Amino acid sequence: MSSEDVSPHVKITLQHIYDKQLDNERLLVRTLERLDGLADVPERLRAVERKQDETSWVPKLLWTAVSTGIMGFGTALYSLIVGK
Repeated sequence: MSSEDVSPHVKITLQHIYDKQLDNERLLVRTLERLDGLADVPERLRAVERKQDETSWVPKLLWTAVSTGIMGFGTALYSLIVGK
């Protein structure tokens, strides 16, 4: 068998190349339009980080209150059991 029998014949014309170039340009335009919407992402991210910093004390306070309550309950229970 010769190499011509194994591989199919492909004909690429200038019109095919031009059509592919137009498709690529359309894709580039759509990609750039999507990227325009991402221009303010760093500022939005900084705003979210600031908001998280402002509210970071809430979980710490809640954890402290819960652990203090559990320790107080344990101490009261212990004093009831051992106090008799």
